[in-house]
Amino acid sequence: MNSAPHLAPLVRNAESALLDDDSIDLLSLWRTVYRNKWPIIGLAVVIVTVTIIVVLRMTPIYASTARLLIESENANIVSIEEIYGIDSSQREYYQTQFEILKSRKLAEIVVKQLSIANRGENANERNTGVSLRDFVPFLPEPKPLGPEAIWQGKISKFRANLNIAPVRNTQLVDITFESPDPELAKTVANAMGEAYIDNYLESKLALTSKASSWLTERLGTLKKDLDASEKKLREYQERENLVDVAGIQTLTANELQQSTRQLVETRNRAATAKSQLDAAGDINAPYLARWESLQVVLQDVSVQGLKGQEASAMKDFSEVTRRYGPKHPNYISSQSNLSSATQAYRNRIKQVVAGLTGTYRQAQADQAEIERSLVISKREIQDINRKGFELSQLQREAKTNRELYDLFFQRFRETNETGFSTANASFVDHATRSYVPVKPKKTLIVVLAGVLSLMLGVMLAFLREALDNTIRSAGELEEKLHQGILGVLPLETTKGKQQDQAASHFYLSKAHNHFAEAVRSLRTSVVLAGIDKTQKIIVVTSSVPGEGKTTIASNLALALGQMEKVLLIDADMRRPSIAKEYGMDKGTPGLSELVARTSEAKESIHAFKELGIDVLPAGAVPPNPLDLLSSERFGMILKKLSETYDRIIIDSAPTQAVSDSLVLSQNADALVFVVRSDSTPTQVAKNALDRLYGANAPVIGVVLNRFDAAVAAKYGGYGSGSYGYYGYGYSSKSYS
Repeated sequence: MNSAPHLAPLVRNAESALLDDDSIDLLSLWRTVYRNKWPIIGLAVVIVTVTIIVVLRMTPIYASTARLLIESENANIVSIEEIYGIDSSQREYYQTQFEILKSRKLAEIVVKQLSIANRGENANERNTGVSLRDFVPFLPEPKPLGPEAIWQGKISKFRANLNIAPVRNTQLVDITFESPDPELAKTVANAMGEAYIDNYLESKLALTSKASSWLTERLGTLKKDLDASEKKLREYQERENLVDVAGIQTLTANELQQSTRQLVETRNRAATAKSQLDAAGDINAPYLARWESLQVVLQDVSVQGLKGQEASAMKDFSEVTRRYGPKHPNYISSQSNLSSATQAYRNRIKQVVAGLTGTYRQAQADQAEIERSLVISKREIQDINRKGFELSQLQREAKTNRELYDLFFQRFRETNETGFSTANASFVDHATRSYVPVKPKKTLIVVLAGVLSLMLGVMLAFLREALDNTIRSAGELEEKLHQGILGVLPLETTKGKQQDQAASHFYLSKAHNHFAEAVRSLRTSVVLAGIDKTQKIIVVTSSVPGEGKTTIASNLALALGQMEKVLLIDADMRRPSIAKEYGMDKGTPGLSELVARTSEAKESIHAFKELGIDVLPAGAVPPNPLDLLSSERFGMILKKLSETYDRIIIDSAPTQAVSDSLVLSQNADALVFVVRSDSTPTQVAKNALDRLYGANAPVIGVVLNRFDAAVAAKYGGYGSGSYGYYGYGYSSKSYS
């Protein structure tokens, strides 16, 4: 019976797919603009009209431009500025001149010369137009400005109308002044150029005068310093008898170098003797074998000769020993020769070792003598160096004073000989009177106002579209709710006081053929939805009241009643309306009495043979409608009635308001959900459907009620030609 559990995941997946789609629907955007074209155009017309009125009341502003050529200064002037540390050859020179042209000082000069401060267009008095105090009288009076503040305000306004623009990659600069008075604009532009040239010449003249005065004073001081330094140098040379300090320094340096070399050699000799004495040990001993390894012994020729004799005697003694005994004369003679050679060898070694003391003492004496000589030489060198240093210091001082004096004297001559009649700037073009205002650019302002107003209108249209979250067409219903459409009922109109009753019977009215055709399409959709299994019990509900669920339930019952035996039940126990629409008296027994067993079925069910259906009204409003609808008695009644009738159409309460439709869906074979076109919020409808799917309600589709084809066509919905009944050019108004 129930297929809702299989549909809910599909709905959620469809919603996820929609959220993941980041593509832009250009056709939808164009439709939004197109259906709001008249408000957008109207807003643009209003804004453009206001702009034209404002532009026509604007005061025209004229501008005149004078062009100056600014050149770098000549070499003589450069030399003067070098004294003050200014390098005018740098690129910053021209930027500096441009800033001078923009300076407040130059502006004040021109304002005073032309008496511009007294002109009305340059007065900086307080605004006499509309102010906040006109609307809020209790605000305090503004404090009056002092003379200095007023003057500075006039200068600031003058500078705001002045524009200094260097011409790129040239030495040219344009001076432009804007004013409502074209003659004033021309005069000011030319006056600014002349004031700049005059100011430059005056500043250079003042600079030259100051430089000349400073140089004169400085030259006197330098002359005194030069004379004093030369006198001091001369007196020092005479006092110290200095002729050739450089030659004396060279000679003394050579002697010092030679003495130093001798001292090194003597120290080495003494050190060698000392080391050999230390190696010899006790030189007063009879004989020590280690003396033979001393360097001084090894280098002695006599020792080496005696060493050879000893070796020869030892060789002879060795041969005699092999031949003769100890008492043999040759043996004794050879032994005596060996002893004599050995003794001579040792005596010579003792002599050499004994001589080490004398050698060491002599080396020490020579070292002391040379050191004394070095001390004397160093003193002489230091004295000569001191004198040479003092002499060179005095010479440098005198030379520096001379060079400085010559430099300043040369600058002084250049300064006094240089003329300052040549300016660093000249006019390339003088300003001329302008006959065409430069602003306001009225055409451009109006065009921009039109473009911006259209853009604003489009933005407001998109904003309005974004804020309107209702469903206007079948296309939007499928897109936003992801539900199948069972039918679309057009917007119909009624006249007279019985509008609600007439709406419930539109299907049978010849004056509403289009509506009847739509109901037939809905009937076909409902029948086809249960083609595999007959859906006898059909619940009709909506999300909120006023969406036309009762009208659809009644007309659907009338349409099905032409083919089948149909029972229409009013299960909206809280706000029943079917009894009134079908002309039943108040207090007529109905569903509540039937469930409560206070009335029989034949008394509660009313047959309308002329309409082809039976009607079971709600009856008396019970205190607990939900308990009544969820009771076993109600379920048994529906089961019993389904055996008698081919179709049972149940008009249920709105889903968002109460849970009656959720309870009724448990006993139903199908559920039809109604959405009112251009009224039901999308999120409300989604929430209601979520509740139904959460209760496993057998939702078979959605009906779009009170559909306006003309409006839907603007929103990309099913427009003219769709569903058959829109092809007749039908147009109608709303009904209650």
